[in-house]
Amino acid sequence: MTTGRLNRTWMVALALFFVAQLFSCGKPVNREAMGPDEYFEYAKKKFDDGDYFAAKKEFTVIVLRYGGDPVVDEAQYFLAESEFHLKEYLVAVSEYERLINDYPRSPYVPLAQFKIGMAYDKLSLRPELDQEYTLKALRAFQTFVEENPGHELVPQAEKFIAKLRAKLAKKKLIAATTYRKMGLCRAALVYYDIILESYYDTPAAAEAQYWKGVCLKKSHRLEEARTALSVFVEKYPDHRLANEARALIEEITRELQSQAPEEPQATTEQDGQH
Repeated sequence: MTTGRLNRTWMVALALFFVAQLFSCGKPVNREAMGPDEYFEYAKKKFDDGDYFAAKKEFTVIVLRYGGDPVVDEAQYFLAESEFHLKEYLVAVSEYERLINDYPRSPYVPLAQFKIGMAYDKLSLRPELDQEYTLKALRAFQTFVEENPGHELVPQAEKFIAKLRAKLAKKKLIAATTYRKMGLCRAALVYYDIILESYYDTPAAAEAQYWKGVCLKKSHRLEEARTALSVFVEKYPDHRLANEARALIEEITRELQSQAPEEPQATTEQDGQH
């Protein structure tokens, strides 16, 4: 191949490269010339494409630049959403709260309340660990339900509430089990009672009812133990511990009968006459 032909080949390749770059990049975006609605659409396109880091920067610009424009509350919501998708959950909570505080009449406020609960739920740890974020998530969803009773997300919020309450109850059950295995039945009973009073509608309630009866028996509070175990059998007849509970009830009943004083035999009228 001659040098001239080689040069022409490189020139054609270079020209094709620049044409490809031109079509792939499109026209430069002049964001300074955009109005608030156009700028929002530009930022929202970044969000919809999954470029959350770029989206949050653009939504931040909108919030700062167009403070009095109706588009700002929506931009604030999607700024928070961008942080949520980036898994910056505490930052997201802060941005959702800013929307609620700065734009209390925004239609995005209920969604922000719901997403605060979701963000804290993402941060919630296993039951045996600290439950600070579990409690915060629970309060957020409860607030959402109380303030938006007719919202379409209420059933989903109620599912979150049930899950979070079950986790908190499990935390109490773990503590009770630890005390029971250490032989500290009095301390264990405190936690079982908390579960039965505050988390009666969670799966942990059945376990708490059974083991409360066991602890009462070990503490020689036999009548209370029999009552607790009888309640367990009545409420949870098909539970995996139901047969053990029935056996314990029979054992306690026999023990109580053996402790009962014998009734004196009635004397006949003839025996009283001498």
